[in-house]
Amino acid sequence: MIADFACVITVYKEKDIAWPLVSALLAQDYPHFHIYLVADGITEKLDVKENEKLTVYQPSTFLNSKVASLGLVLDNMKESHSHVVVFDPDNLVPSHFLRTISKFHDQGYMAVQGKRIAKNIAGTYAALDALGEYYYDFAVRNVPFRLGSSSTIAGSGMSIEKNLYSKNIAKELLVLAEQGVVVAEDKSLQSELVDQGHTIAYAAAAIIFDEKITASEQIGRQRGRWLNSYFGQLPENLKLFGKGILKFDWNRIYFSLMTAMPPMVILVGLSGLLAFVALFIHLAYFFLIAGSMVLFALGFLLLLLLNKTPQKVLNAIPKIPLFVLGQISGILNIRKANKDFMATTHNEISEISKLWKERKHEFKHLKKDWE
Repeated sequence: MIADFACVITVYKEKDIAWPLVSALLAQDYPHFHIYLVADGITEKLDVKENEKLTVYQPSTFLNSKVASLGLVLDNMKESHSHVVVFDPDNLVPSHFLRTISKFHDQGYMAVQGKRIAKNIAGTYAALDALGEYYYDFAVRNVPFRLGSSSTIAGSGMSIEKNLYSKNIAKELLVLAEQGVVVAEDKSLQSELVDQGHTIAYAAAAIIFDEKITASEQIGRQRGRWLNSYFGQLPENLKLFGKGILKFDWNRIYFSLMTAMPPMVILVGLSGLLAFVALFIHLAYFFLIAGSMVLFALGFLLLLLLNKTPQKVLNAIPKIPLFVLGQISGILNIRKANKDFMATTHNEISEISKLWKERKHEFKHLKKDWE
C-alpha cells in the first residue's frame, strides 16, 4: 500500500510561525499528502494562500490544547489518508522528508521517527539546547533501532498509522476532559506502541529541523514540562519492563529501561552527590563513582562525534553549567506543568531553501538514503 500522509501542524497563538513549514511541505517530492493546519488561540484572520493541498482550521472557541487540535484534525480529515505525520509549527523539512518516511512504511513499520535536529545553532542557549538534541537523536533513537528495539518519539517529525494514532488521541482526549491538561502525549504514545508489539523505526535521512531555545528563561519552562512527563510516565515504563521480562521481549525490555533512565540533570546531579558522600565513607567508592562519571562524559562526547554534531554546537560544551541552572528551575516548574501545558514560544522564522543550502553538507553521509 502506498502511504498517504496527513501532515498535521498545530499552532498556538503565533499566527505567522508555521508558514515556512507549510511552504516546505508543499515543496515535497512525494505526491500523496495533504496539510492540515490548526491555528488555535488566534483572533485575527489568517492570511491563507489557497492551495488544494492545504486545509486550515481556526477554532472560534479556543481549544488551548495540542491534543484537542490533533483530535479536531483526526475527526475531519479525508478518509484516504493512511498515516498521520505530526509537526511543531517551527519545524522545517527538506523536500525528501515524506518520501524517505514512506520507505519505512513500505517495509511494514506502523510508526517512524525522523531525524530531529536543531534548526538554529547560533547563540549560547540555542547551541546548548542543540547539544541535547544531537545526543538524544543518537542515543535514544538511532542506537535502539539499530539494536532491534524501538526509537523514541521526539514529539514532532513522526509518522503513525492513522487508526493507531486515532485510538491513542481518543484516549488522551478523555484524559484532557478529566484533568484539563495533557502533558507530552508523545510519551504515552510510544509506550503504547511498543506494548502493542510495534517497533518504532528511525529514519536517519528524514531530517526535521526543530527550533531551539534562545534565552535562559525558556529553559525552566521547557524542562519543567519534560520532567513532568518523565515522572508521569515512569510507572508505565516500569510496567512495560515487567511485561518484557515475562514475555522475553527484547523490544519491551530495552525500550522501557531506556525511557525509565532519569533525565541527564538528575542522573549527573545524584552521581555528584553520591561521590561527595562517598568521600566520607570510603575513598574507593568516591573514585568508583567519579570514574563512572568520567566514562559517562566521554561517552557523551563520543555520541556527539558519531552523530556528526557541528563544531558550533560542540563549542558550547564548556558552557553546560549555564544550562544545568536552567534545568534546576525546570524541576521547580514540574507542578505547574500539571495545570498548564506550557507551550513554548518561538522566535526564529526562516525558509527551508536557505537553511538547507547552509546545512546540507552536515548530512552528506546520509545522502545515499534519500536519493
